[in-house]
Amino acid sequence: MNDYAPDTPSAHGRTEDAIMRIPRPLMALAIAAALAGCTSGESPPYVPGTEWEPDDALQSAQAILKDDDTPTRLVESGASHVASGLRETLETSGDKSYRFDIVCDSDEVSKVTLLVTRGTSKRQFDVACKGTDAVRVNFPAGTPVTVTVAPATGKTEPQGLLVWNLKTLERADVHGCANDIEGC
Repeated sequence: MNDYAPDTPSAHGRTEDAIMRIPRPLMALAIAAALAGCTSGESPPYVPGTEWEPDDALQSAQAILKDDDTPTRLVESGASHVASGLRETLETSGDKSYRFDIVCDSDEVSKVTLLVTRGTSKRQFDVACKGTDAVRVNFPAGTPVTVTVAPATGKTEPQGLLVWNLKTLERADVHGCANDIEGC
């Protein structure tokens, strides 16, 4: 018995068999593997008591940072370890509003403080490191904005990730305060 796909003429008069022969069991295995992979874009929720994994944390944070309800355009993004902290100066010119979104995911750090600075205006935001919620900071276009998170410390170098996005959005699509740096 032949385990290969039958010869079928192609549009060019050649048989597909002459080009490539894939055993049926191998083809079935490949299809099953493809279908058994990630069938949804969601990461499983963190279960307390399981080991923290950076890849899982990154995928989970990126899913949290996706916008399902607000049309935005990604301008810049990044990630760093909580032990390294974060310091980025973000160009925010143009005529659209901006939003800085950040997620912290760590088993060893309960929260970090995000400092957002523009000129002489500064504002702090607590960011819980549960890996379940994003802190979103709105501000209008203008001079550059600097975002800072001090490096987390501990007896050993703490594990965890800070994952962030800078996005633009239409002024009409801003939820809440339009300028979280200066306050409303």
